[in-house]
Amino acid sequence: MSAGAVSFANALRAAGRSLSPRSTAEAAGVLAVGLFSGAFVAGEYAGLAHLLRLGRSAATQLPALVPEILLERLLLGAFAGAGVLLLLGALTTAVSTLFLSEELLLRMALPIPHARLLLRQVAATIALASGPAALLALPAVVLAARSGAEGAAALGAAFLAVAVLAGAAGSALALAVVAVFPPRRARLLAAFLSATGLAVAIVGARGVRPERFLDPSAALDLLLRAGTTPLAEPGGNPVAIAARAAARALAGDAAGLLHALLLLGGAALLTVLLAQLLAPLHLRLLRRSREEADATPRRRVGRKAASAERELFRAEVRTLLRDAATPAQLGTLAAVFVLDLLNLKLLPSGDAASRDLVHGLQSGLGLFLVSALALRFAFPAVSTDGRAALLLKSLPVSAARHLVVRWTVRAAPSLAAALLLAGASAWALEARGFPLGAALAVAAVGGLAIPALQLGLGALFPRYDAPNPVSVALGPGGLVAMGLSTLLSLAPVLVVSEELRGLAETLLGARLDGRLLLAAWGATSAALAAAAMLAAARRLPRVDVSSS
Repeated sequence: MSAGAVSFANALRAAGRSLSPRSTAEAAGVLAVGLFSGAFVAGEYAGLAHLLRLGRSAATQLPALVPEILLERLLLGAFAGAGVLLLLGALTTAVSTLFLSEELLLRMALPIPHARLLLRQVAATIALASGPAALLALPAVVLAARSGAEGAAALGAAFLAVAVLAGAAGSALALAVVAVFPPRRARLLAAFLSATGLAVAIVGARGVRPERFLDPSAALDLLLRAGTTPLAEPGGNPVAIAARAAARALAGDAAGLLHALLLLGGAALLTVLLAQLLAPLHLRLLRRSREEADATPRRRVGRKAASAERELFRAEVRTLLRDAATPAQLGTLAAVFVLDLLNLKLLPSGDAASRDLVHGLQSGLGLFLVSALALRFAFPAVSTDGRAALLLKSLPVSAARHLVVRWTVRAAPSLAAALLLAGASAWALEARGFPLGAALAVAAVGGLAIPALQLGLGALFPRYDAPNPVSVALGPGGLVAMGLSTLLSLAPVLVVSEELRGLAETLLGARLDGRLLLAAWGATSAALAAAAMLAAARRLPRVDVSSS
């Protein structure tokens, strides 16, 4: 067998071993991942099916509406948005997979052409960057299969073509960035560019003033214009070609499937050619970055170590501040925060019921933002130790003490963000009495419990060999952690909002006391967080670092 075939076979065997559970705990984790994935896909499928029924009803009531035009325009918007997000995600991921991956350095010692190694890393970048988007697209493909296999195949091929092109473009852009900056600084710049792009997208969405479409006449006018105005010819725009091919295939045109498959084949061929063309440049940049890293003088610190807890605390703070995604995430969070407060000003000042409803939703939104931050910074905290995990095991510090220090560093900003958003929302909505106290209590408990839950779940199944924290957070364990955190974020909505609590009482036919609900939610959150941390503290000393 050739070296490439042996390498591919070994990669398949390693993937099979990583997927097979080695203990009861891992089997339970795999089962939980399957259940959460199935529930998510089923929920999205039900929502898309309901929207499809509404669209068919609107088409019968509006004879002027052309469903094919509306479908193509919707697909164009979805593919364009997915392409931009995938490009931003691939840019950050590519810097790690192409220049900071230890696995790549080990494979370079094998008799494998560098162009093939680069193609493998680009494929890994595309897979890592498009994983969440593929999970979102899966229910749509399954729903399209109800109308015919051709439409589903064309929709899947069109999405894959967009994902491959966006990943290849992100990889090429990463090479251009590393040609100017060292890899670690390039990763910081890539994260900043990604966050800037997201912030611009959020501001742009707000600039459209979506509240105008709450007016039925404005929404109807938009629907008619979107469903009757023909789109221009795609030309050389691959996103427009993908949207037209998928729309035609879903409408029953067999040529649409052929065009989608040709686009996917062209995207794959372009990626292969790009790897062949950029392989010499990548090899030169990779060698230069390693030489610069070896030539960089190591700074020696002469101060004496303080207590173990203080040194661990300082180390965790430095790790958090040096993370390339920290300024990017803070910038995105600030943009969401400002836009959220601007939207609150649009509410009628005299409508107490609307203010109460939005106040409850704001409490859920605040904890959801905390969950997103914890998924990025708390969940991968143990996995990012990498090779240093062996050194940490040799220190006279228990896993429980180290976990508490990690949680302290990451819970402080989460708590501050949750309380700030809750206080600002309460001030803007003029909340008083129990709703105000409940919102602040929910923010305090959630800001402390959610990072602990995410940190504990991430420590239960660490991935020390992950190329970057993003890949850890987007793994199967991250899906479970995000699912539990989302449930904890949605529950307080009934506690804070009297209007929503009254609606739930009507549907359930039972009396719901807000104080009892708050106490039950707080106890459940604390119990889940404590259980995850205790389980992680017991399992971490027994984790085999070499096989993770």
